[in-house]
Amino acid sequence: MMMNYSVSAGLVVGIFIGFQKKAYTSPENLPALVALLLLYGWAVIPMMYPASFLFDVPSTAYVALSCANLFIGINSSAITFILELFENNRTLLRFNAVLRKLLIVFPHFCLGRGLIDLALSQAVTDVYARFGEEHSANPFHWDLIGKNLFAMVVEGVVYFLLTLLVQRHFFLSQWIAEPTKEPIVDEDDDVAEERQRIITGGNKTDILRLHELTKIYPGTSSPAVDRLCVGVRPGECFGLLGVNGAGKTTTFKMLTGDTTVTSGDATVAGKSILTNISEVHQNMGYCPQFDAIDELLTGREHLYLYARLRGVPAEEIEKVANWSIKSLGLTVYADCLAGTYSGGNKRKLSTAIALIGCPPLVLLDEPTTGMDPQARRMLWNVIVSIIREGRAVVLTSHSMEECEALCTRLAIMVKGAFRCMGTIQHLKSKFGDGYIVTMKIKSPKDDLLPDLNPVEQFFQGNFPGSVQRERHYNMLQFQVSSSSLARIFQLLLSHKDSLLIEEYSVTQTTLDQVFVNFAKQQTESHDLPLHPRAAGASRQAQD
Repeated sequence: MMMNYSVSAGLVVGIFIGFQKKAYTSPENLPALVALLLLYGWAVIPMMYPASFLFDVPSTAYVALSCANLFIGINSSAITFILELFENNRTLLRFNAVLRKLLIVFPHFCLGRGLIDLALSQAVTDVYARFGEEHSANPFHWDLIGKNLFAMVVEGVVYFLLTLLVQRHFFLSQWIAEPTKEPIVDEDDDVAEERQRIITGGNKTDILRLHELTKIYPGTSSPAVDRLCVGVRPGECFGLLGVNGAGKTTTFKMLTGDTTVTSGDATVAGKSILTNISEVHQNMGYCPQFDAIDELLTGREHLYLYARLRGVPAEEIEKVANWSIKSLGLTVYADCLAGTYSGGNKRKLSTAIALIGCPPLVLLDEPTTGMDPQARRMLWNVIVSIIREGRAVVLTSHSMEECEALCTRLAIMVKGAFRCMGTIQHLKSKFGDGYIVTMKIKSPKDDLLPDLNPVEQFFQGNFPGSVQRERHYNMLQFQVSSSSLARIFQLLLSHKDSLLIEEYSVTQTTLDQVFVNFAKQQTESHDLPLHPRAAGASRQAQD
């Protein structure tokens, strides 16, 4: 950064020399000008870096901080210069002296005021020269620009130390009290067992371990992520399910260092995200929810770039890039600009970037969004190969089919906390609400429509509490919760002919239904009454 600034400072010096401004280019003043510009860069760079943390959008930070720099530099220098013109007003002169001492903490003022003082000194020298007298002042004198140079030296050190403290979250941990935590109640047995396992030390082989990981955004009382505890083992694909706003992406952002952790900790390959985030990055691949790609680079150039950043040996970069391109079906588009890619191809590229370097842990945030079925299958095959290699994958998805195909274990998040955890079959058995019975009804005669009413009455009488999920031309689907599988088959088989049931199937409750049941807990507080004119409102409400 300082090297880049030195180039800009050299150009500024060159412009002054080109216009032959004696105030800045005379043999006595030129070293002072160079010192002012270089020390300004030394002081202002570490000052602006922590200030950038106040912004989420880089372009906003650039504009805001640039305006702030101009405002402070120009106005502070101009005000003090104008106040000096009131030589007969001692009150204003004393005020100006105090103001200069206060403003010296800003590198912008030190630079601007230093340039003004150099110009004033040269003007005095020129006046003496007109009367044939020689007068020259040392520009490095304390009362000229010496104090400005010394102030910027000190400011550079102070702001650099401040930046280190901000990076280490010193102020958050020391000055911001940890929010009070409500006791955990009615926690699922499997979630509680995993929490206890992590608190007592967990499995030493866990690649990823979350320990009471919590995130509370400023201005909110309820946590976005609430004391998550889980360990992901080698060779495991852990699914993280939840509706939008459940806390999945926030969890990923904490693991990658994109957002601060309110309390708790997480380790990746034994390295803490709080104290060793740079080492965590070396052991992690991340495919974000929104594609972070450069539209002016080709897909192949992206892979080459990230392979170098990952430390892939130069002689293997081409081989690694070609494997990623072929595995994810990007062969046709590899040498096209990423800005021309479709949404699905951008997701493929983002996933390929996450896999570069064979990281032990891969975080995939809805990786198959926008992909066609063939591309989705290709990605599934890649994920399966990663798991077989003994690496770990944490996957978020809204596709239950995808979770059933890939996840060895999963958890459903509701309002920032795990509500259930386990294998897919375990969750179906534990939270599945009985069985799904699907029947196809035949017509009594060719010219008549199938009569579904007798079947509906049959289910209401023999399976109290059953819920009709679908009703079509000749198809009915019921969810039966309180009955054994043998009884369902016995009754259907004995009444098949009388009810004109052409064919039927009995299946276990799907993962979709388990997910929907938990998702209702997230959205129930947001249910709003329908407007009387809204579609779906009752006739009575409209009247």
